[in-house]
Amino acid sequence: MTNPARGRVLSQVGSLDELVGAHPDALRRIYGSGRVADPAELGDSPRGRLLAIEAGQDAFLAVRRVIQLLATDRSPWQGKAFDPSDGTGQNVVLGRRAFPFAVELGDSTVDGLPTLVLRYDEPRHKNPWPVRVLRDELRAVADGVAIGPILHQQRVVGWFGLTRR
Repeated sequence: MTNPARGRVLSQVGSLDELVGAHPDALRRIYGSGRVADPAELGDSPRGRLLAIEAGQDAFLAVRRVIQLLATDRSPWQGKAFDPSDGTGQNVVLGRRAFPFAVELGDSTVDGLPTLVLRYDEPRHKNPWPVRVLRDELRAVADGVAIGPILHQQRVVGWFGLTRR
């Protein structure tokens, strides 16, 4: 499938679960061909999955199995909840909302193209370090599926995804 906005061929993504444990380079390519995510398309509280850890790239096969074990419904991090009325959201951890973030359109740290940015550094959110130095980005890559990098001080440290429940 060709992305008319960029003239590139998109990877066919059927579900978020098929991306769990994917190589970070593959996730970077899929993300690069996506479009800015719309939280409304994901629903109020999309299910989340950790997809990859960037630091584990050299030891990909060993780390992949750990990611696959962590990315289950028993994971403490279960996804995100968005509040479109005020442009904010929160992570869902162990069934509770925690670590609020601001939602805004911006340029991706990864490739400079438009993306949905989730910022944890607003003083009103009072997030603890190291959460407040994180930044998430999000692009839709299939119907009801969005992925993006987890950044620490503008460096990609991992990849996550959200899917409509």
